[in-house]
Amino acid sequence: MKKFKIGVISLLPVLVIAIIGVLTVHTSATDRLNPLVSETVSYAKVPENTQNYKQVTIINPKDGKTRAYKIKQVGGYDPNQKYIKIHHKGQYVKSISYIKKISFITNNKNF
Repeated sequence: MKKFKIGVISLLPVLVIAIIGVLTVHTSATDRLNPLVSETVSYAKVPENTQNYKQVTIINPKDGKTRAYKIKQVGGYDPNQKYIKIHHKGQYVKSISYIKKISFITNNKNF
């Protein structure tokens, strides 16, 4: 019984550090697990002739303004398109869909 208590007490700080890490560090993996990060939809203009988008500036569809953070990496599947709709939870990108320029402009007042 004494060994069990020592084991539980020694694992407690590790568990606390892991929880703090998930709540404060923003990567694709931690944002996927973090219950405090809400799932949202954003829009972005991405470069053509590539399928690997880095440091993507995202736009809030409600007010048309850029969000305070950029998504570090987004993978695409059509190198000829340049406007995307991103379903994401912080840095974790759940899915993307390519949209037409007119939809992008309609949803984003600053463009």
